[in-house]
Amino acid sequence: MEIQAVVFRLAPVLGALAVASLIEVIVPLRQQSRDSNGRLATNLWLLAITLGVAMLLNFTLAVGAAYVAASGSGLLQLLGLSAISSFVITLLVLDGATYLVHRLLHQIPLLWRVHLVHHIDASVDATTAFRQHPIEGVVRFAFIAMPAWILGAPPAAIAVYRLLGALNSVLEHANIRVPRGLDRMFVLLWVTPDMHKVHHSREHAETDSNYANLFSFFDRVFRTFTSSTRGPFVRYGIRGYDAREHQSIGAVLSLPFQRSVNRTGADHDRHSEA
Repeated sequence: MEIQAVVFRLAPVLGALAVASLIEVIVPLRQQSRDSNGRLATNLWLLAITLGVAMLLNFTLAVGAAYVAASGSGLLQLLGLSAISSFVITLLVLDGATYLVHRLLHQIPLLWRVHLVHHIDASVDATTAFRQHPIEGVVRFAFIAMPAWILGAPPAAIAVYRLLGALNSVLEHANIRVPRGLDRMFVLLWVTPDMHKVHHSREHAETDSNYANLFSFFDRVFRTFTSSTRGPFVRYGIRGYDAREHQSIGAVLSLPFQRSVNRTGADHDRHSEA
């Protein structure tokens, strides 16, 4: 029964990965190697680790949310807001918190070393969505859990937000071509694949932009938005980390604890400026 519950929770994410991978073959944004320097094997290892850690953290998040909801001590309960209002506020607050932690992952040197695991992938596709160091998963969890528990956010709203975040992560990283008119329409509200591709640029100014998770207006409000028109044309990755020796599962897991391999690249520049 427990195994069935795990499969049920993972099915939407794994299904989205399968569909996105198929679409990448049919209408790719660009031609790129899926397994250059062994990246695909590393991404699949990190996918398994990330989903395993996420299951544990989501369980902790749900238990905490259920406890606060049952005690009636959350801000939303104390204010007596309706179910719909509580649901909408939860989505907005959690997405704002996710924007904040993503920005801090870029601006604090120690956290950037952790987040580098995600950015050194030089061939962005659906598998990149969960290319994440376990430490990053814990950091992101902390920034979600605290506001969720303080608000007394409805467990259902938290579950919906986490699922939307996972599904959109697959979509925005997928190597798929999106019609320009469609992107122009949706990017006003939502983070589109082209918008997020800019975030994976090798150019420092572009990497440090487009942090939003679901709602694109967070980048517009905090002036970190770069036009999604750049998305199809950026070059992915971080200088100095393209070689196979930096792409193995062992190398990426130890990356946060190593010194910079490149004294002139984006990684060193960020540490110098911080």
